[in-house]
Amino acid sequence: MLEPAGCKYLREGKGDHTLYFRYHKGKKRVVPIDMGAKELSPPYVLRIFRQFGFSDEEINSLLKRTKQ
Repeated sequence: MLEPAGCKYLREGKGDHTLYFRYHKGKKRVVPIDMGAKELSPPYVLRIFRQFGFSDEEINSLLKRTKQ
């Protein structure tokens, strides 16, 4: 879901975390994502998208694309 949205893998982080990045408004945003969980909770996913700088409209569009 992240890579089609313009986010790219950066490197492995500490523990079960993986770092992804995205350029937003000329700035590089790096977000650690806990990959150890079997399932990510909806509030956690929303927090990830917001850290990347996605607008509410972009988030809704991405979520609709994954449901299809």
